[in-house]
Amino acid sequence: MSMIPFGVFMGLATQFGINNPNSPYLLTMLFVLTICVGYLSSLGAFAAIQAQSCGKVKNMKQIAGNAGLSTTIIMISLLLAVFIPGLKYIVTKLFHPVIEANVAEAMGYAYYIFWGTLYGFAAGGFMAANCGAPN
Repeated sequence: MSMIPFGVFMGLATQFGINNPNSPYLLTMLFVLTICVGYLSSLGAFAAIQAQSCGKVKNMKQIAGNAGLSTTIIMISLLLAVFIPGLKYIVTKLFHPVIEANVAEAMGYAYYIFWGTLYGFAAGGFMAANCGAPN
């Protein structure tokens, strides 16, 4: 998940010829990709967790809800980095000024996506492992 900002700021920015790391197009691509990859990876991981814990996938609706919760947590951490610039500034200013602006920007977002993903997967995975009442 934390590689998504690098794909956006160094891959897609180069592909589409966007030179400004503060471009709203890059931020939109970052949000869309983070939501899609976050939800789908959570869905797959939580299905695997439930299959391992319960012997089979028992409740896909629960897994989909947990994946939504995990994606929400990931997006909250990303929104913190976007709307509270001081938080991202702490990470980006750790790098030497000769580092390319796109790399520093990607690192700033990747840091918060990483921690949001860890927390989201831990919370959703814990709930996905619940097999429900025995029949």
